[in-house]
Amino acid sequence: MDVLLRDGDMVIGHDGSALSVSGAHELLQRAVLRLAVRRGSLPHDPTFGSRLHQLGGADGSLNQKALAACREALAPMSGVRVRSADCQFSPDAGRLHVRVGLEAGHQNYQLEVTV
Repeated sequence: MDVLLRDGDMVIGHDGSALSVSGAHELLQRAVLRLAVRRGSLPHDPTFGSRLHQLGGADGSLNQKALAACREALAPMSGVRVRSADCQFSPDAGRLHVRVGLEAGHQNYQLEVTV
């Protein structure tokens, strides 16, 4: 069980305590965190995170590079398999939007991350 996060902040219930998340929602939240955090940015765990922030531009191999980066970032999560990554790069904003298809516990999920 973990604390429920929304837009990087803990979600607080009516009684003032942090709401929790478990099961598939917890798994997906952990996956989003791994994808959104820059790999190497946590001193206590330099292998945590993804290299998605290093990708950019609109070259033809962007989806393949994103797929490899997602697989690397989520490899430590047992039972999670990355199936696809579809990217859109916004040059004006310098942002990469990635839609990730993954399988966990015989279920298919879609995650979206903007870096």
